[in-house]
Amino acid sequence: MSSNHRFGSKVSRRRLLQGAAGIGSTALLGAPGTARAADAEELRILFPGGTWKDWFDQTFVTPFAQAHGTKVIWKTGLGFEPLVISERRRPEWDLIHENQNTSSQLGALSAAVEWKPDRIPNIAKIHPAFRYKYLVGKVHTPYGIVWNSKKITRPITSWFDLWDPAFAGKVGFPDWVWVGEDVFYGINAIAGGTADNIDPGIAKMKELFQKNKAQITRNVEQTQQVLLSEDVWICPLFGARAEKAKQAGATVDFVLPKEGGLSWIWNTTIINERPAGSIALAEEFVNTTLDAEKQIAFSRLTGYPPTNLDAMKNLPPDLKHLAVSDAELEAIGALQRKFDYLAQFKNRDHAQERWQKEVLGA
Repeated sequence: MSSNHRFGSKVSRRRLLQGAAGIGSTALLGAPGTARAADAEELRILFPGGTWKDWFDQTFVTPFAQAHGTKVIWKTGLGFEPLVISERRRPEWDLIHENQNTSSQLGALSAAVEWKPDRIPNIAKIHPAFRYKYLVGKVHTPYGIVWNSKKITRPITSWFDLWDPAFAGKVGFPDWVWVGEDVFYGINAIAGGTADNIDPGIAKMKELFQKNKAQITRNVEQTQQVLLSEDVWICPLFGARAEKAKQAGATVDFVLPKEGGLSWIWNTTIINERPAGSIALAEEFVNTTLDAEKQIAFSRLTGYPPTNLDAMKNLPPDLKHLAVSDAELEAIGALQRKFDYLAQFKNRDHAQERWQKEVLGA
């Protein structure tokens, strides 16, 4: 996708976590039907830009807005989580595009609304692997290594293949505020680190940037460009985006490394403490993102697998390549199951500072 939301602010997460207990409870939604979506006239969305927004708007937002007579207000960009946190007593936005870890972190601060089946009935139609407390995925995004199969003729099987000196100066690694933070924690985990001990990961990344002269990749569009130009031969990337690079003319292959792949579960998290009618409208909207036909339409645009059980079982012929077995599902998110997201959240400022100073030398 075009970008992954990360917390780019220097706001102290440690202080915020300590104060979370006093922030207040989840907004009172009342019994189903008490708060009506019709009571809200606007749907206010924080979202990354690029093709991902275009596809999301085309598939989900515009049809919903037209059917409900709803005005949609967008704010596009990266790193909106500090805004949501700072406004959590009086928020002005209804939805923020998130993944399973950042939505869980917002939930820990009482800044997100829990997704409940009695309010969002299509949750029951989603594979259990993609259901989280503060978000249920509309797609999932297998993530591993893409490489130029013309320039690199040996098999690529491991995350540590990025460190091969034969690839010096031709290695890419994602920007911290894109998906680099999670990829870093994956490397840290297989190097023997934890969320509270990132020394192994920092040591490996210093070697990657200083000895193997890695370069930063900033988003999916720019990554495709450097793959096409062959300025980068090997880098971490989403599987579907590797396929799109291939379709654009890049000579590339993709693999889920033997240590385990990554996967982000994406949708729009519902922001807490909004008026009850606004929350009801947001719930009604996200319910449509879990619909089988809409997910198939979105998968056709994005190249990512759906999460709806009916959609997964009944993929049309042109999307059969998106079928994922249970074994593949297990492998896709293997590294992330080792993550302690709340500990990562608590330590984020310090980890990002070490990344900037020790790895990038900034």
